[in-house]
Amino acid sequence: MLELIPYNKRIFTSKNHVDIDLINQGKEFIEQFDINQELIVETISIIYKYLEKIHKIPQNFFKFFIAAYYISSRHPKTFPNQESKDTFCQRFHIKKSALKYSVNKIISELNYIKIVDDMSRPYFLNPERDIAYRLLKSIIKKQADLAMMNFLIYHQPINSQILSEDLVSKTILEMKLFPEELFRQFYDLTFEIIEDHLEEYYSYIDLQNKYFI
Repeated sequence: MLELIPYNKRIFTSKNHVDIDLINQGKEFIEQFDINQELIVETISIIYKYLEKIHKIPQNFFKFFIAAYYISSRHPKTFPNQESKDTFCQRFHIKKSALKYSVNKIISELNYIKIVDDMSRPYFLNPERDIAYRLLKSIIKKQADLAMMNFLIYHQPINSQILSEDLVSKTILEMKLFPEELFRQFYDLTFEIIEDHLEEYYSYIDLQNKYFI
């Protein structure tokens, strides 16, 4: 039982600094299982940042370490990652409900983006550190700003759906930032980002319809 595994409850050596001994205990624990060693650094990074955020130890630290490994193993570029939650949980001797709870706590606290493919399999993105996503978002912002300028100067209306489709075609199909099988998922994500950027445009249209038409 994971609950019975002891660990050092001293977590902060000083304000905002996670006890490295605790992290090492988590590393030693998860290395007992059949894991991808290349994901260890990312797993440690996730759990480290999570502990920094919450300033306390989760009730079962090792379950959260497993959840961090799960998140690191399911980047969109691993598509199609066909390992089911059942198989994963059996490998690590953890209940699905515990994995779901721990994963949701981590991604909520660290503002990870969750993407679900057409087979309902989850993938996770760190919006602050993922280079491909940051490039995607930069391209979206540039094109949204350009569309706004064309509207203000040439009165060209903006169609968020068409703009989103064009951008995803460019970034996913041409630039190959993410697997093209996730086109729909990144279209939805792109559309949402564009809508946020175009708040000023929609406010202007609302005012125009209210006072000038």
